[in-house]
Amino acid sequence: MIKILQINSYSGIGGGEMVMFNIIESLNNSFDFVIVAPKGEFLGKYREMNLKIYQICRQSNFSNILKIRKIVKREKPKIIHCHGTRAAFWSRLAVLGLKNRPRTVYTLHGFHLIRKSGYIKWLFVLIEKLLNYWTDVLVCVSEADKKAVLEYKTISPKKVVVVKNGIDIEKFQVNPDLVKRTREDLNLQNKFVLISIGRLHPPKDFPTLLEAIKIIRENYSEIWKNLILLIVGDGPLRELLEDKVRNLGIFSYIYFLGFREDVPLLINLSDLVILSTKWEGLPLVPIEAGAGRKPVIASDVDGVRETIIDRKTGYLFKSAQDLAEKILAIYENEDLRKEMGENGYQFVLKNFNREKMVEEYKKLYQFAK
Repeated sequence: MIKILQINSYSGIGGGEMVMFNIIESLNNSFDFVIVAPKGEFLGKYREMNLKIYQICRQSNFSNILKIRKIVKREKPKIIHCHGTRAAFWSRLAVLGLKNRPRTVYTLHGFHLIRKSGYIKWLFVLIEKLLNYWTDVLVCVSEADKKAVLEYKTISPKKVVVVKNGIDIEKFQVNPDLVKRTREDLNLQNKFVLISIGRLHPPKDFPTLLEAIKIIRENYSEIWKNLILLIVGDGPLRELLEDKVRNLGIFSYIYFLGFREDVPLLINLSDLVILSTKWEGLPLVPIEAGAGRKPVIASDVDGVRETIIDRKTGYLFKSAQDLAEKILAIYENEDLRKEMGENGYQFVLKNFNREKMVEEYKKLYQFAK
């Protein structure tokens, strides 16, 4: 079997990490995968799969470059598949000057370096352009990212492909009796439940979501008394967000659940999924909402637009006021919720299923060897 080094700079719960896991879980019998990643939830899953693992330090750039170079010399993989900009930075520097250099597949998971300010952005763009000389295939997860990559001319267009993220849709088909029992256990049977899923860090725009909840509290009493917001995820901004919730006077209606393994169940017991974010590659949350037949309201930004059909599978929003009004519109119309949920399911089934994504990566691996 072809040996592939899978390299990631993060092993916590995130979109890029889930995509990497889905690839490995689906193709484990077809390829010899070796994992290089920091400590985190997914590293435990790879151990359960009896995969060979090399643990690295998330922040230590120089030592990780040296360690990856040693791993490449020892394992002699045919392909290195790096996920995200940081892992790609380490990997491409690690193979400089090596004889029989492995082919490099680099999944971008969002062209976020162009969000930097001033000269720092252009320095990162220059570094990316130089290192892409050692990139054999650059995978963009959205058409928006491909457009940006080509606009900034960081790599030859011949090396760029688009493979959109996919999920295991079957995991989101949860037994209705379990959903009903769980809502009863949590005293949610008479509540309108919103759910927002994501790492609590700056790119995710949770403050705008919380401002929208405040607007609802002040202006829409008919929904306020029935509303509950579940925030699923953890991260460095959790304490600040909890303080903001207290200061806004909405603490009793917001539940911070932290990291959870039962996201499919939580989506199924909710009435509406919300993604408030500053930027994305191709987010999984709207796709997961569709898999669970739930409507979604999400920020009107690149990447997100490719996962939602506005006014058919959900709504795109531009401000806290806009978000509050669209939450109210979905709250007031149960038929609309059901219609959007079913539309979302069909949209995801056709465009974002895991089997389609995995098959495209399998072809890339076979071509790259």
